[in-house]
Parts: sequence; structure tokens; C-alpha cells
Amino acid sequence: MRRSVLALVGLLAGLPSAASAQFAWETPRMLGPDTQGGLAVHWLQAETLPGDDQGVMVVWQPPGLPDNVFLRGGAGTGAGDQSAGFGGIDVRTRIADARPGQPLDIAWIAGAGVGVGDYLLFTVPVGLTAGRSWASGSVWFSPYLGIGVAMDYRRSLDDEDDIDDEFDVYPTADLGVDLALDPGRRFILRAGAALGDRQAIALGVQIRTGG
Repeated sequence: MRRSVLALVGLLAGLPSAASAQFAWETPRMLGPDTQGGLAVHWLQAETLPGDDQGVMVVWQPPGLPDNVFLRGGAGTGAGDQSAGFGGIDVRTRIADARPGQPLDIAWIAGAGVGVGDYLLFTVPVGLTAGRSWASGSVWFSPYLGIGVAMDYRRSLDDEDDIDDEFDVYPTADLGVDLALDPGRRFILRAGAALGDRQAIALGVQIRTGG
């Protein structure tokens, strides 16, 4: 796990500083109570800063990691085709299963990560994710809703920039759905959207590597 995190940090350190681009590592969260392990690749449209464009986000659960830990990273472009990158780690803990009188699966989620672009953005999100999964024949359908708060620390990467460091706490909300059309759920279609101040959408496909 340590080698995987160090490799992700090294990738981010090699990205060029951006003049007007920034991607928040946790937006959209793409983490429901029944999100599966494996490797997922997503197309991403983010709006952390005005003018941000498309990017790619990869969510991965390397061999040897606990099944409630996920790594993510990616990169994209902003105004003027400036580059930005991001990476982080998610942790999920199941706290309730669906039962009579309580129809949702619920999990606590937390994480930590950075976005490198117009500035250094270090974000720690915490919250709850709730959803329900249904299976019928070869079809598996799992929608979910996440709510919580995110703590941001922002620091300029330009030594000549006179903007002070900033620390913010703000509410978060996101929607997502996972869909598999094969009985073994080896290939899962994914979609998610972040709501509120930092909006984003993501579409992707996941390949499950576990049993």
C-alpha cells in the first residue's frame, strides 16, 4: 500500500503547474455502500475553477489493500489547455444494512488527498453514503446518495502570488449509480455527479478483479 501511495504522489509531483486549472480529488465521490473493488476508469467533467475542462479519473484497489480502501488519481485540463492532477485515498466503513423498517445500506466514508493545478488543494472529506442494491438474473443495479462535509486547505504554488492560504469547510452531496449486466459483476458501468459549489460528473467502467 505504501508503494502505491508513493507512486501516486510522484506522478502528481511531475505534473506542470497550471495557470488556470484545478481538479478536486474527491469530486465526484463515486463511493456507495456497495461499490465494488477492482479497477475503474472514468471520463470526468469538473468545475473546480471556471474554465475547467475534461479529465480522466482512475479508481483502483491494488492487491493487498483491505476491501474498504480505495486509491484514486487522475489529470485533466483547464482554461488554455493548462494541466492539473489529483490523487487521494478513500476509506469506507459499513454501519448499517438494509432490513425491515430501514430500507437502506449505510456506510461512513472518509479520505484525504490533494489536487495540484492553479494551487495546491488538500482536502479531507467525511460523510455518509446510503443506497440499495437489487439483482435480477444477470442485472445488478446499485444507486446511492452521499452527504457530508469537506475540509479544504488551499495554498498558492506561485511565489509571487500575494493571495493568503485559505481553509474552508463546506457541505457536500453527490449521486451515483453502478450497473452490471453479467451475473459475476465483472464489468460494471458507473455514473456519478457532485452537487453544490464544486460540481462535477463522471462516467466510467469498472473491471472487478476480486472474487
